[in-house]
Amino acid sequence: MEIMHILFAGGGTAGHINPALAIAGCIKKHHPDAKMSYIGTANKLEAKLVPDSGYDFYTIDVAGFQRKITLKNIARNVKAAALAVESSVRARKLLKQLKPDVVVGTGGYVSGPVLRQAQKLGIKTAIHEQNAFPGITTKMLAPHADCVMLAMPAAQKDLKLNKEPGITG
Repeated sequence: MEIMHILFAGGGTAGHINPALAIAGCIKKHHPDAKMSYIGTANKLEAKLVPDSGYDFYTIDVAGFQRKITLKNIARNVKAAALAVESSVRARKLLKQLKPDVVVGTGGYVSGPVLRQAQKLGIKTAIHEQNAFPGITTKMLAPHADCVMLAMPAAQKDLKLNKEPGITG
């Protein structure tokens, strides 16, 4: 029997990381042989929590775009645009190297390039949205995801889905 490999992507806050770790723990309980990996950023909370939980951890650099237009934010957005290209290339390389069966995104900027590249490569994707108001990354990726899991049923009204979501709340 082939070992199932699940790759998680998400981070920035415990609100994105802890659901991924909870899902991974549940899968491991029922499928102890399953391989779990995680892609996050090197300088956020996931860089500590994920390795401490015993899962393989890989990093990409990514930053969010600032919506308020100021001189400082314009400079930040130029850097974020450059990182968006770099993170997509790095995510694609990692996906080809790791060969996961499914990629699960739990939110945060880091999940964007990973899930988008997985979708382009034909790898199954799932999104877990824990908030009542989905973030931009979830809104962009949900229509192309194979599975969308919602903790809050109210989130469905803000998403354009091609399939019925799984509602856990």
